[in-house]
Amino acid sequence: MISPLKVCIKSLGGEFIKVPWRRLTCNNQGNPKWIFILYLTIHRRLYTMDRLDKWGMHTDQVCALCKQELETHQHLFFSCNIAARIWRKLLQWMCITRNTAGWTEEMDWAISHATGKATQDEVYRMTLAAAVYYVWQERNYRIFQKKERTAEVIIRSIIQEIYCRSSMQPKLAEFIRNFNYYP
Repeated sequence: MISPLKVCIKSLGGEFIKVPWRRLTCNNQGNPKWIFILYLTIHRRLYTMDRLDKWGMHTDQVCALCKQELETHQHLFFSCNIAARIWRKLLQWMCITRNTAGWTEEMDWAISHATGKATQDEVYRMTLAAAVYYVWQERNYRIFQKKERTAEVIIRSIIQEIYCRSSMQPKLAEFIRNFNYYP
């Protein structure tokens, strides 16, 4: 029997559908900063150059990382040469063999393959959040500080952070010990 209180709460709150990407952010062991940037990226709310242009802020719309194409979410997250190299190496480090693609394709793959409770899925979600955060951080670093790091330095930083965060949970620590430390 359903309690009257539950019926009242349900009628006041309404029904909400579960979004397919919820496990990418809600069940992520990554740094909260990573998860927040991942959340903004999923909603396409990061201030990429194409969004700034739509608001009337006329800036150079070329990608700050590769300096070849227009900066959009789709391009910046894993279609850009530098971001694709970072993501490809991280996939290789996680023993996932597939080609990298743009943001939409990566999200589709993540939703269909990495939303389970398996340890490999947890590591993938954490790595995705870290990669998105570090690519966004590098983009901002190049725009605002006029300095740049190589893809290898960024990859090394991501892997070190994931090792540190995983060491707090025995299941993740055991799983990650089997990985190549640096790809």
